[in-house]
Amino acid sequence: MTVDKTFLIRSIQKKKEMIVVFCAYTNMPFVTCDPETFNDQVWIFDNEKLLQDFAKPYTDKKILLKGLKYPNKNFLGFFSMLYSIGVNELVFVSESGRETIELEDLVRRPDYSKLPKEQQPIQNEQLQLTGIYFMQEASRPIPNEEKENLKELEEEFAANLVKSRYIVPIELLDGPESDNEKLKNRKYKLPILKNKNEEIMQPIFTDPMELAKFNKDNKFKALAIPFTDLSKILVKDSKGFMLNPGGFHIALPRQLLEGLKKRFDV
Repeated sequence: MTVDKTFLIRSIQKKKEMIVVFCAYTNMPFVTCDPETFNDQVWIFDNEKLLQDFAKPYTDKKILLKGLKYPNKNFLGFFSMLYSIGVNELVFVSESGRETIELEDLVRRPDYSKLPKEQQPIQNEQLQLTGIYFMQEASRPIPNEEKENLKELEEEFAANLVKSRYIVPIELLDGPESDNEKLKNRKYKLPILKNKNEEIMQPIFTDPMELAKFNKDNKFKALAIPFTDLSKILVKDSKGFMLNPGGFHIALPRQLLEGLKKRFDV
């Protein structure tokens, strides 16, 4: 039976602000899977007390959660972003109870099908979603044998890693050539990151929103690279890649790239 969500939608639209649960390990919304419907959910609360009550059992399991407040003017941008991480349901918790709503009932999914194929943005929804689930569990500071379904979560994430294309930032070199000519002639440099041990890694991204976190000054262009070609753009002394450094920040060392190629025969 179809449930009319009109009243809920209107009440959401009238909220002055909302508190979204984020996971400290991923810097992303905390995502849960409903055990009955298998919907991938993000949780939103009316006040801090409700959030704290929700967070306590997770804190007991060493999953660190935090609340992030969104003013009304940022609702649409946040809800639209959820499509990029594979979420399909929202859970709203207020003093009067809990209500769920499908994401598509609240905001329309962006449609890029009418754009030329080369202009359609890279979308790795399943890679983002499985990466979030994996890091939420893998990052818990407890022995691996106590982590729930860690092997299955890693398997799903690894399978999506090898199937995906990635956004690689580049900085075009100065010169009289057009941007297309510089790209064709590989007249660009690749940015690097350094950890506290001065080890070099290269940033790569699942989607334009993750790139935007890194490209705040808008100085980088982007290349689309399949997993099988990532090793070709490793710079000298690079230890590997950092996937979504502003999000779940997963390290992909050189040896892991080669291991995944053999594991999945790609």
